[in-house]
Amino acid sequence: MPQDRAALESLPGVGRKTANVVLNIAFGHPTIAVDTHVFRVGNRTGLAPGKTPLDVEKVLETTVPMEFMQHAHHWLILHGRYVCKAQKPNCAACPLPDICRFDNKTI
Repeated sequence: MPQDRAALESLPGVGRKTANVVLNIAFGHPTIAVDTHVFRVGNRTGLAPGKTPLDVEKVLETTVPMEFMQHAHHWLILHGRYVCKAQKPNCAACPLPDICRFDNKTI
């Protein structure tokens, strides 16, 4: 299996997000896979504002400390799936209220 994002993306059906997951999980590369949850959390909280998933990925790559890169996208996905939900965020359960810039908190 290639350890190069471009080689992975050349495979049928593999885009940047999947390539980043493979590089991160299978090979331990410090990559961030940006799905809809990570994109929403990055923008809503202000942790990684961006107009595209690539924009959010680039910001997270520069702001997430290296020791957390292996698992950061998993934590952000879970946070977006169970706490910072699309339609009804559960701000009362959020561990980040002091840094979150979301104007319509549900606290």
